[in-house]
Amino acid sequence: MSSNTRAMDNKKHKPLALMLCFAAVGVHRAAMAEDATLPTVTVNAASAGAQAPTAGYTARSSAAASKTDTPLNELDQSVSVVTRQQIETQNPGTLSEALRYTPGVYGNLIGANTRYDYVVLRGFGSGSPASNEWLDGLRLLGDASGNNKPQIDPFFIERIDVVRGPASVLYGQSSPGGLVALTAKRPLSEPLHQLELSEGNRQQRALGLDMTGPLAGRPDLDYRLVIKAQSANQQQSLSQSERYAVAPSLMWRIDSRNRLLLQAYLQKEPEIGYNGSVPYQGSAVDHNGWRLPASFDDASPTDGSRREQQFYGYRFEHDFNTDWQFRQNLRYQRSKVRSQQVYQTGWAADNSNLLNRAASMNEEHGEGYVIDNQLQGHFATGALAHTLLVGVDAYRLWNDGYDRTGTVSAIDASAPSYANENIAFGAPVPFSRRNMQTGLYLQDQLAWQQWRLNLGLRHDRAELASANPQTGSNANRRDDKTTRRAGLLYLADNGLSPYFNYSEGFDPNGSGYVDANGNILPAQQSRQKELGIKYQPANSPLQLSAAVYDLLQQNMAYFNPVLNYSQPVGSVRSRGIELEAKTRVGKRLSLMASFSANRMRIEQGAQQGNAPFGTPARMASLWADYAFDNGWTLGGGARYLGPVWLDDGNTLQLPSSTLVDLSLHYDLGRLNSSLRGASARLAAGNLLNRTYVASCYNNATYCYFGAKRNLTATLGYQW
Repeated sequence: MSSNTRAMDNKKHKPLALMLCFAAVGVHRAAMAEDATLPTVTVNAASAGAQAPTAGYTARSSAAASKTDTPLNELDQSVSVVTRQQIETQNPGTLSEALRYTPGVYGNLIGANTRYDYVVLRGFGSGSPASNEWLDGLRLLGDASGNNKPQIDPFFIERIDVVRGPASVLYGQSSPGGLVALTAKRPLSEPLHQLELSEGNRQQRALGLDMTGPLAGRPDLDYRLVIKAQSANQQQSLSQSERYAVAPSLMWRIDSRNRLLLQAYLQKEPEIGYNGSVPYQGSAVDHNGWRLPASFDDASPTDGSRREQQFYGYRFEHDFNTDWQFRQNLRYQRSKVRSQQVYQTGWAADNSNLLNRAASMNEEHGEGYVIDNQLQGHFATGALAHTLLVGVDAYRLWNDGYDRTGTVSAIDASAPSYANENIAFGAPVPFSRRNMQTGLYLQDQLAWQQWRLNLGLRHDRAELASANPQTGSNANRRDDKTTRRAGLLYLADNGLSPYFNYSEGFDPNGSGYVDANGNILPAQQSRQKELGIKYQPANSPLQLSAAVYDLLQQNMAYFNPVLNYSQPVGSVRSRGIELEAKTRVGKRLSLMASFSANRMRIEQGAQQGNAPFGTPARMASLWADYAFDNGWTLGGGARYLGPVWLDDGNTLQLPSSTLVDLSLHYDLGRLNSSLRGASARLAAGNLLNRTYVASCYNNATYCYFGAKRNLTATLGYQW
C-alpha cells in the first residue's frame, strides 16, 4: 500500500473516529448540566462486579461473554475464569501457561517457545498469536501475516475470562473456538502496595512493583502503577529473554454520573526469546539411533529479536439514570519488532547428522486503534425484563516493513558448532498491510421468572489489504457479514442452570494469508450448537459445569512454511464435551478439575475423514492446595495431554504426556510480627522434568519440545 493510499485511508476513517469522540463529549456536557439535581454516589473498583478484583479461585460473574456484568450461572454458554490468586499461585510466565488448567484450551502449540501466545480453543487456533485475545474489552491488534504481534505479561492481569464458542455477534471477526479476554489491574480506592523479587533456574530474575490507592487530597482520583523487569535464559542453549514493562492507570470519578479510566501499557523487550523448532526424527523418535536434547538450539549466536509496544486508552462511562448507561472504550496501539533468525529446515539426509538451515530478517512497524461504543439499558415489557445492549465498534491496523530471506551453512546436530556459519541475506522485500473492521451489534437479554433468553445480531464490514510498494503488486478483500446468536437458560432454585445456544462466527484473519497465486483466501465462517448445564448453589463456593457442542468451520486454511503460502483445508467439524469443577472445602482446601474431549474431522477434500493436526483430542487436569495452621500452603496439580496428530494425513502421532506442577507458600509473618505482610513462594512447572514433544506443524520438519522443569522462588512484601 503506497503512502498516498494510506493517507487516503486515514482521511476516509477519521470522520468516524471524530464523530464518536464528539458524541462522548456531548454526552459528558449534558450530564454536567444535569448533575446539580442528583445525589452524590461513590463508586469504587470493589463494587464494580466483573471488573472488581477477584478472590480465591472462583468468580461469580463475567462481563466478557455478553459485554454486560452477568452472573456466570445465568450465562447460556461455557465460560471459565482464571483469577488473580490462581495466577499468583501457579506463577505462569505467559498467557498460554496461565490457561493450562482451563478446559477446552491448549496452550502448548509451540511448546517451550515464549515469544508469542498461541491459544487453541475447542481444537481451533487463530490466524496468528493474539488474534483471539482481547484486553479490557478491546481486541489486541496483531498482523496475522507478520511478526508484529503483542504479548501481555500475566503480572499485569487481574483476571482471564475464556469464552468458548463463536463470539462474532459481540466482537466481530474472531476464532470459532472462542476468545480469551484479559482484564488489567485497575485502580483501587483502598491503598495497596506490593513488591516482589523472584529468582529461578536458567538465571531467571524478576522485580515487580504494584501500587494503588487514592491520590493524596483527591478523593475523586484513584491511581495504580504496575512495574516489572525480568530476564532469563531460555530452555534452548543460545537464547535469552529480557522485558521491561510499566502500566500506569488513573480512575477519575468526575461526578455522580460520569467516570473516566485512563490506562497505558508500555513494554520494551531487547530480547524476546526463542522461536525455532526441531525435526520429528531426532526429537519424538530416534534419528540414527539418537535424539536431540530439549536444550538444542538450531539458531545462531548472531540472532537477535526485539519488540516494543505501547498502548494508550480510556474507558468513559455516563449514567443517564439508574437504568441507562453509555460507555466508550478506546485504545491506541503502536508496536515495532526487528528480528534476525536462523532456523532448521530438516535433515540433509536420513543417514546424516547434518541439519539444513535457513535465515530470515525482518523489521515491522505497526499502528492502530480500537473503539467500542455501547448503550446499555434496563426496561420491562409486561412481565419480561430486558437488558438491551446496542453498540458500534471499529478497529484499524496498519503494519509496514520488510522481509529478507537468507542462506546459512548446515549444522552437525550431534556436535553443534556455531562458528563460520556463512550467513548471507538477500535484498529486502517491502510490504504494507492493513486490516480494518466496523461492526454494529444488538443484544437483548430477556428474563421471565426463572427463564433467561439471549438474542444477538451483528453486521460487520471487514477489509484486508496487502501490497508490495516496490513492485506495485497488491491484494485486497472485503467481507460483509451478518452473524446471529440465540441462547436459552433455566435458572432453577436448587442451583442447576441447563442451557442451549446457537452462535455464528467469521474470521478473515484465520485464512487471511495469500494462496499460491497471491490472492487473499475467503473468510472462515463458523456455526455452533451447544448444550450445557451449570450447578452453582446459593451461598456455596461450589461451581460445576458441563457442555457438549457441535462446531463447524468452513473455509479453513493452514499456512505452509515450506511453500510460504496458505493451503485451503475445507470444512472442519469439532464435536466435544467439556467438564469443569471448582470448589473450596472448609477454609483450607481448594480444588480445581477439568476434562475436555473433542472429535475433529475434515469434512471435504483429499483429507476427508481425518483429524486436523496440532491439538490433543483429550485433556484433563487436577489442582489442589491446602493451607496449614503453621502458615504453609501446599499446592500441586497434574495435567494430562492426549496424543497429537502432526499431519492432516494422520500418518504420524505424538504420544500423550502427563505433567506435574507444584506450589509452596509461606507467610513469613508467622516467624516474627515485624515480617507481617512478607511471604515466600515457590512454583514448579513440570516438576518431574519430563522431556516431551508438545506438537508439530503439519509435517515432520517443524516440531516443538515442551517446557522442561521451571523453578521460581519469590519473596513478596505487601503493605
